[in-house]
Amino acid sequence: MSISQQAELARKALNENLRRVKESHGRTMVSLAKTEENLSSSLLNITSLENSLAAAGEKFLFMQKLREFVSVICEFLQHKAPFIEELEEQMQKLHEERARAITERRAADNDDEISEIEQAIIAARAEFRKGVSNPEKVAAAIAASQIASANARALKSAPVELDEFGRDVNLQKRMDITRRAEARQRRRAKADSKRKLAMENDNSSQQMEGELSTDESDSESTAYESTHNQLLEVADKIFSDAAEDFSQFSIVVGRFERWKKDFALSYRDAYMSLSLPAIFSPYVRLELLKWDPLHEDADFIDMKWHSLLFNYGLPEDGNEISGEDAEADADADANLIPELVEKLAIPILHHQLAHCWDMLSTRETKYAVSAMNLIIRYVNLSSSALAELVTVLRDRLTKAVADLLVPTWSPLEMKAVPNAARVAAYRFGTSVRLMRNICLWDKILAMPILEKIALDELLCGKVLPHLHSIQSNVHDAIVRTERIIASLYGVWTGPSVTGDRSRKLQPLVYYLLLIGKTLEKKHASSAMETESGKLVRRLKKMLVELNEYDHARALSRAFNLKEAL
Repeated sequence: MSISQQAELARKALNENLRRVKESHGRTMVSLAKTEENLSSSLLNITSLENSLAAAGEKFLFMQKLREFVSVICEFLQHKAPFIEELEEQMQKLHEERARAITERRAADNDDEISEIEQAIIAARAEFRKGVSNPEKVAAAIAASQIASANARALKSAPVELDEFGRDVNLQKRMDITRRAEARQRRRAKADSKRKLAMENDNSSQQMEGELSTDESDSESTAYESTHNQLLEVADKIFSDAAEDFSQFSIVVGRFERWKKDFALSYRDAYMSLSLPAIFSPYVRLELLKWDPLHEDADFIDMKWHSLLFNYGLPEDGNEISGEDAEADADADANLIPELVEKLAIPILHHQLAHCWDMLSTRETKYAVSAMNLIIRYVNLSSSALAELVTVLRDRLTKAVADLLVPTWSPLEMKAVPNAARVAAYRFGTSVRLMRNICLWDKILAMPILEKIALDELLCGKVLPHLHSIQSNVHDAIVRTERIIASLYGVWTGPSVTGDRSRKLQPLVYYLLLIGKTLEKKHASSAMETESGKLVRRLKKMLVELNEYDHARALSRAFNLKEAL
């Protein structure tokens, strides 16, 4: 073999060895890169595990502290529950006593006034039934009524009666009668002042005695406020013996809110959305002790518990919760405030309406309507608690109408009995006040229920019989009918009422037509510019407010009125 051939073989062998070395180097570099990648991944895994371990350690410590916190707060709230319940009962009794004092005094005042006058009316009525009324008959009726009134007054005067120790057992009774009479005079003077002021501000209205309520005395208000403030002071000290972590509602809310934000899955798995109302309730109940829905127009938005729970568990930037939290239900606590309102606020309003609400007080009724609208803003209309609340409202209004007494004394009888006209006017004014208060519920009670209470039971059952009894006194009849129509304004009367008029107003329309016929008889013998003409225009205005335009036009033609309707 020649040297060149050997050199060629050597070159080929070297090239082959070089190729194998390159291949080996390539495999080594790939293996090195893979090893480096595995190393980096391992380092990342180590870092991740270290972070997870730290997070798990943090979560473990948090959960351990939270478990201890929940255990302590549950025991703490269970210990405080009887004290909170006692405060609520005392507050309920305080409200009931204030309402009962007004009711009892009103009943005593009515008994003091009406019993004497009714006996006098019966005596006068008996005289008038004996024959045609003439001056001698009227004088006899007046004399009979005075005798009956004196007898009734003697029966109630509680004569001196001494016991075995020489004490007058009826002294306190006589003092109570005198005190009530003086208090009635003061309230009557106050009501007259308010009525005159209201009439000065609104010359178009002529309010009746009894339309404005002055039932609550200053001494009762002072005594109530004193006891009320004492109870609230005790409420502020209920949690004073506990650490701030348990006594401060904001801190308690913050603990559970942090749990929800940081560990939403475990928060969901613990069904905290179902447990939170029970935990938060004692704090909310203590603050709701200040809520007096019949004497103030308060909104839950202005209360501390509402502001703390309004954005409960929501991120401060308003973005959705991410990470582990994204798998949790972020809206599980959306009904937290409505649920608290349903469980805690509705029972308070229910008790107030059932036991404390004075249906004859316009101020209390306006506040009650506002409180009911506030509840409806939060609670589902299908709520059984809300349905019970409406049922209590309907029953109380129905009872108020049933208990109302509007006299049906004739003008002749009232002329014969002193103070009878004033008492009848007061009772009628009270019925107007109740009618106006019932109409305030037009956005809450269904119209059929409202019509049954206001029109069937009150208007037709109580008011119209009184109006028919004074029909011969056209001036008083028109003045009082104006007050009735004014009390129905916005619900059944006035330009804002559209659609068909309620058929249950037909008896009122019929009464106005009777007054119109009476005025026609007077018109035949008097000039149009007299008092009769002014009454006709007022009568026409009432027919227009009742949307009885045909009858108003007929009245205008009958009296030659040129004014447009």
